[in-house]
Amino acid sequence: MVRRGEIVSSRFFDVIDSWDKELERMNDGKKDEHDLYPDSFIQLLECMRVYFHLPYRQTERVVKVHVRKKVIIISDYFTINRHVTKPT
Repeated sequence: MVRRGEIVSSRFFDVIDSWDKELERMNDGKKDEHDLYPDSFIQLLECMRVYFHLPYRQTERVVKVHVRKKVIIISDYFTINRHVTKPT
């Protein structure tokens, strides 16, 4: 279980470190609605949720504890669910 946490933590901080660059790329050319969360962040949240068998509310709490000083706006559980389940 500890090893699993290390793998997720490592990926988590990679996503946070590349947050601005990925959002800039995703929002390039958009005029109206801009994305607030990089796709890699949403994918990571879903992986964490499934891997650790967490409900969306606990996934939200884990994220808030880990990135409270790095990211100003954190997804709530409803937003996580909506992003994860939206059709591609």
